[in-house]
Amino acid sequence: MPAISIKNINKTYIDQDGNEVQALHDINLDVAEGEFVCIVGPSGCGKSTLLEIVAGLLDATSGEVLLDGQPVHGTSRDIGVVFQDASLFPWRTVRKNVAFGLEIAGVPREEREERLKRYISMVSLNGFENKYPAQLSGGEQQRIALARLMMKQCSLILADEPTGSLDPNNAAQVMEILKSFSEMGKTVIMVTHAPNLIEPSMRHIALDA
Repeated sequence: MPAISIKNINKTYIDQDGNEVQALHDINLDVAEGEFVCIVGPSGCGKSTLLEIVAGLLDATSGEVLLDGQPVHGTSRDIGVVFQDASLFPWRTVRKNVAFGLEIAGVPREEREERLKRYISMVSLNGFENKYPAQLSGGEQQRIALARLMMKQCSLILADEPTGSLDPNNAAQVMEILKSFSEMGKTVIMVTHAPNLIEPSMRHIALDA
């Protein structure tokens, strides 16, 4: 059974003039557990819309998304999303940003600290734990967002242009972290405008405008 099955997804909007606009038409895709899939295509082809539907952030007009055989209705703890904007809490330190989800979930402090040390080390931010987002580069902020996803221990990672605002060096670091997710058995679906980041081992799906 695929980790994710996208079945006959259609998405239609009504624009400001009252006209019907079809953003997605009969999209079908199966993604295996631990697979890294990149979705590419021109601006306006519906890449981000598809990712938001898979994440449960947006309803499809028709069709369904299955995660481990179960329909996706709304957000899920099993699904983690990272956007081009790291979306960090500016008033919380690196440590507190990364640990936020586990604090809300009531995970015991000792377990939080153990995971915190492991995942901050995995994204190479040792020594930055007490800094605030404004003190860090865009690449460092994105790595905080990825560490926060690791803390959630979700099985599916959705990344919407995670390297879009980064320089080549930081983009490469973020890609290495995403690849490590896949190597850990997590399923990764990434939307990107940068085909040069796609490696031969990654499957890529092209959406037309």
